[in-house]
Amino acid sequence: MDTSFSHKKVISIISAKSDMGKTTLIEGLIRIFKSKGYRLGVLKYDVKKFEIDKEGKDSYRFTEAGADTMIIASAKKLAMIERLRKEESIESVIDRFQSMDLIIIEGFKSNGYPQIEVHRKGRAAKLLINSSEFDSSNIIAVATDERLEDIKLPQLDLNDVEKVACFIEENVIK
Repeated sequence: MDTSFSHKKVISIISAKSDMGKTTLIEGLIRIFKSKGYRLGVLKYDVKKFEIDKEGKDSYRFTEAGADTMIIASAKKLAMIERLRKEESIESVIDRFQSMDLIIIEGFKSNGYPQIEVHRKGRAAKLLINSSEFDSSNIIAVATDERLEDIKLPQLDLNDVEKVACFIEENVIK
C-alpha cells in the first residue's frame, strides 16, 4: 500500500453500487475512532448538484447574489460554501482538512488512496476488485457479510465494525 500519495492518513470506503452499507460502516467507524480520541474528517462525494442551504435563507441569498465564498458559523459548527470555477482534485479537497488523524472518503471510487470495498450478499453480483473496468490496485480489503471465494485480500466482517476499525488503525493510521 502506497500512502505517499498524501501526507495525510486516508481510507476510502467504496462499493460497486449504492445501498451496500458504506454510510452505516462509516458511522460506526467514526464512533469507534472518536471514542479512541482520534480527530476525523469525512469527505463524501455527491454526483448530484447538492445544496446545503435552503432557498429564502440568508446564506442561500448571499450565494445566489454571487458571493464566491460564504461561511455560516455558530458556537458549535461552521460550514463554508465556495463556488468552484472548475472541479477540484481530490488531493486539493483533502488538503483542506487540517490536523486530522484520519480522513475517511465515501465515494470517489477512482482515487489513489487505500480503499476498502464494501460488499453485501445479494445486493451486487459483481465486485469492483474483480472488474476489468476498474483499477482495483488500491483495494486493501473487502468488508463483506459473506465468505468470498478467490479473493486474496483480507476479508473483514462487515457486521464487526470494531474489527474493521482495528484493520484501518493497523494498516493506515499507524
